[in-house]
Amino acid sequence: MKKLLIKCKGIRTNAYFIPPFELREGELVFLYLHNGPHYQNIKTELLDIFTGKIKNENVIISKSLTYVDYFRESKFRNLFFPLRVGNYLKKKANLESKFIEKIYEFPWINKETKIEDLYWNSKRLLSLYATFSTTKYIIFELAGQGGADASEMVDIIKNEIRKEGAAILLDWSPDMKDNCDKFIASEWLIQNSQK
Repeated sequence: MKKLLIKCKGIRTNAYFIPPFELREGELVFLYLHNGPHYQNIKTELLDIFTGKIKNENVIISKSLTYVDYFRESKFRNLFFPLRVGNYLKKKANLESKFIEKIYEFPWINKETKIEDLYWNSKRLLSLYATFSTTKYIIFELAGQGGADASEMVDIIKNEIRKEGAAILLDWSPDMKDNCDKFIASEWLIQNSQK
């Protein structure tokens, strides 16, 4: 049996319930959070739990996950000191990892490319490869990606974590339900709320 990384006995608040689940080595678990005004708050709370920032009595973590964050840059910095791919990787990645070279497989990306000039999906892949250069235990989302881009990202992640690693997908759309090992749907507990 594969090594158990996270055991969630269920997370209940006044607003939502996440049913019990386990994350094991090599698995991709999809936590479906539904769409609505509550999504960001639930996502933030769950990120804090599964990355080990806060403790939850119903969640046992033997391996914390790392969030594949969005690239953000202030307008001021972008205008006067735009960050380039090579510098971003120096700050965020393990330069000895094979994942660093993967981003350069795209013909329009090199070390001097301004990150702000990249397409949304290329920025997301840059963040993913930088994260994978340091760990294969991740938590991610697909916000802002179309169907083909989201599917590509999920396929990349599934291929990488099968060798070593694990992942949790947090999303408000059930589109990737069939591409994951486990599908866990949250329950919104407050009546008359948008799902």
